[in-house]
Amino acid sequence: MGAILEHLSERKYTTPALAELTVTPDGHLVGRPQVAGEIGHTIYMGCETDLRANLRRLGIAAGLDQAEWAEMGARVRLRIGIDMGGWAPQDSG
Repeated sequence: MGAILEHLSERKYTTPALAELTVTPDGHLVGRPQVAGEIGHTIYMGCETDLRANLRRLGIAAGLDQAEWAEMGARVRLRIGIDMGGWAPQDSG
């Protein structure tokens, strides 16, 4: 999750960093790591639905307000191509 957050924020926190993060047509998440300027082989990162749920829970745990949620959703849509939907509920249960 740290590498995904790094990719979304366009900052370097992890090694290796993700050079690419893509959702496949069948709803899976694949990434390509970058180490020392070299882009590696494609790796399976999980399902899009799991990532969406995890990002939603992260936003709830962080206590994002409506404007912050909109900014996070826009960044996710731009960097990964996933629509996070509208305003997140304050408690997911």
